[in-house]
Amino acid sequence: MKSTYTFTARTFVRAIVQYVGTDRDTRLFTSEVSPSEGSLTASVLFAYKLNWQSVMFAGYGDQRALSDQDRLEQTGRQFFVKLSYAIQR
Repeated sequence: MKSTYTFTARTFVRAIVQYVGTDRDTRLFTSEVSPSEGSLTASVLFAYKLNWQSVMFAGYGDQRALSDQDRLEQTGRQFFVKLSYAIQR
């Protein structure tokens, strides 16, 4: 699922949530495999256009994996800030 909301011509927020699940028939494998796996990835991005060349981005990302108890447990997270500027001659 992806959603984008534009506040003004200069600012917007984007959110993305993705779940991937896999169910297996363990009888079809020669080695031992998990009967089910799953992962959830979510991210939020905020952008602010300072001028027609410069944009500031701030974001957060979160990853979770399905545990043996069928719970989504956090496996990683990221925070970032980026300033993008175009140089002209």
